[in-house]
Amino acid sequence: MSQALADASSGGGASGGSSSRRAPRGAACLNCRRRKMRCDGGRPVCGQCIRTGREADCEYTDGPGPSPTQVLEEQIARLESRIRELEHPELVAPSVTLNPTHGQGPALGQPQALLAGAPNIPMLGRIGTPDPLPLMIPGAFGQPGGPTPALSQDPLMEPPVDLVRTLVNAFLPHVSSLGFFLHVPHFMQFIQLPAGDPRRAQLSPALLNAVYLWGAHLSTSQNIRAYEATFLTRATSALSSALRDSHYTVMNLIQAELLMANYFFTTSRFLEGRYHCSAAVALVLSCRLGKIRSSADQGHGHGVQGRENNLPPPRDAIEEGERIRGFWYVYALDKTWAVALGSPSHFNGAHTGSHVDTPWPLEMAQYEAGGMAHEFRSALTVHNFVSGAASVPYAGRDSQLSLRAKAATLFERATNLASQWSPNIDRNEFYGKFMALDGLIDRFTASLPPIERSGNPDVALTSLVTHTLTRAATIQLRSNFKDYDRMSDRKDFAAAQAVAALLDNLNLPPTNIDPILAILWTAISRVLIASAGPSTARTPQRDAIRAMLDRVLGAMNRFRDASPLMGMIHDGFVSLLAAMN
Repeated sequence: MSQALADASSGGGASGGSSSRRAPRGAACLNCRRRKMRCDGGRPVCGQCIRTGREADCEYTDGPGPSPTQVLEEQIARLESRIRELEHPELVAPSVTLNPTHGQGPALGQPQALLAGAPNIPMLGRIGTPDPLPLMIPGAFGQPGGPTPALSQDPLMEPPVDLVRTLVNAFLPHVSSLGFFLHVPHFMQFIQLPAGDPRRAQLSPALLNAVYLWGAHLSTSQNIRAYEATFLTRATSALSSALRDSHYTVMNLIQAELLMANYFFTTSRFLEGRYHCSAAVALVLSCRLGKIRSSADQGHGHGVQGRENNLPPPRDAIEEGERIRGFWYVYALDKTWAVALGSPSHFNGAHTGSHVDTPWPLEMAQYEAGGMAHEFRSALTVHNFVSGAASVPYAGRDSQLSLRAKAATLFERATNLASQWSPNIDRNEFYGKFMALDGLIDRFTASLPPIERSGNPDVALTSLVTHTLTRAATIQLRSNFKDYDRMSDRKDFAAAQAVAALLDNLNLPPTNIDPILAILWTAISRVLIASAGPSTARTPQRDAIRAMLDRVLGAMNRFRDASPLMGMIHDGFVSLLAAMN
């Protein structure tokens, strides 16, 4: 699956675009090395990076100090070392801090403030339909002819009120698909308080600037989008020093890391996305958010006490819901992008993988209504799911986030099992595991509710990702051995066909898309191309398959502005199909 990123960078396997002059061995820039492309070694930016619009990624390792990429890779290594310590606290003495600072590149991000409800704050509505902030005054930020004044890069300097309103209103319709797990009504209430109000001061600058960054990114106004780079600088700066601000809570920190990870994955900056995802994982592990309501932690009541961040018991059901939903958002993000980037999931360790005890999440509205019964306990949540143990969702049906986390689990496990295939392995044992997982995927797929095409587009997008992940799990399970006996059941083609059908009459706004769909649609397109066969003769079957492929590629093209990776992969497949015909 990680090959999709390489395909996107190299034009999907199509020829063309390579430099006529190759740099000496070892002299290529880091970007060309990662993408396995011919580099001419041009300084300060090579010709290949100029042609592909990646001037900002062109770096060389022979400078006086480490490159930004090398600094970021070192930070990721430190984070992953920290995660291993958290997975095995009985084996490793803590040696890595969570906030190393470096002179180059984005430092380890972490803010800390809680948007949990202060006393006497009224509800403003359900999370699925957050109320917008009051409309701006005429001629203010983002209005035609309105001003675009300079903005301070200091993350502690609040932007003008009208700009904040514009940014937050652009962000709100996408809270679900962007992984915003904090209670939206409380966030909306706090953010409208005057700057001098002590409750307003609870909001972490790192979280606020991550929200502002997304608001600028999603805005349809060019004036507002011009602030995107400034808010990116502000957000990364605030994250690098957030742990020193002890009056902020760790849930804000996790939320900001999650928003930043999603931002970098969306903008095809995968190394930085992995970095912020790893930071979020390290934090949820350090707070033991995978052990909420664990039957092994009876002494903690209905909450959980953090070992390292001293996370106090939740004050109410809403705060507990934030923690549960925050854990599962991080879990799902890590699982899906681990496959896409070809790296192991951080939740596969003996102490974090199937030993998650936190119950599957409810919808936030259910936590508003009181959440789970005080005496409810949970154990081996993921293990029970993957083992096929019969279970009834706590509230009678799974939440959207619960389905997303389960689909991510199946997707990652199918990829891992397929990677273990070898003609020399014990086939009977492997086939047993294969059939068990294949059956679980089939049952889960059959249980999924249909996509609500006429409702909230953000909910429809979340549902689309869940459905697509599940079908991609079927494809991944067969990716390494479909030509062997007992594997040629063409279920991968049926899964690809089902994904193409999902796109019929699905009118999602082109302003936002989950970038993991670019990876998943790549796998779908490969199956459809392979199923069409090498023949150039037109047949009804080939025409039908080509129509499915056009539907998938059309979706990629529609969202190319929202996700650069979509456009790169689309153009690569178009070039490949042109070369084949």
